[in-house]
Amino acid sequence: MEYVLLSILLVCAIVITVAVTLQKSNEGLSGTIAGGSETYYGKDKASQTGKKLFKITLILSIVFAVAVLVAYVMQPDYNANTANEWMELSRDFKTAMQKATK
Repeated sequence: MEYVLLSILLVCAIVITVAVTLQKSNEGLSGTIAGGSETYYGKDKASQTGKKLFKITLILSIVFAVAVLVAYVMQPDYNANTANEWMELSRDFKTAMQKATK
């Protein structure tokens, strides 16, 4: 389950990055990287493509956020484990010190 969740996070991150990079922007490098969508697609196609990229970004961002929350909830409780380990180490240290002083 962890590997599936990790795969979902990785794919979402990559696709979100690509979708945001390809979106039209007034400033920045996205127009340069994408090659300027108005010259290739035409104005109507560019707006349709921009809407599709926006929807993809929005949906994948929600999926990414939910996957992160699920991963957070599924993670083991390390604080409880380390507290128990410290208690055992402390107990072992006390018994070792008592044996050493006898």
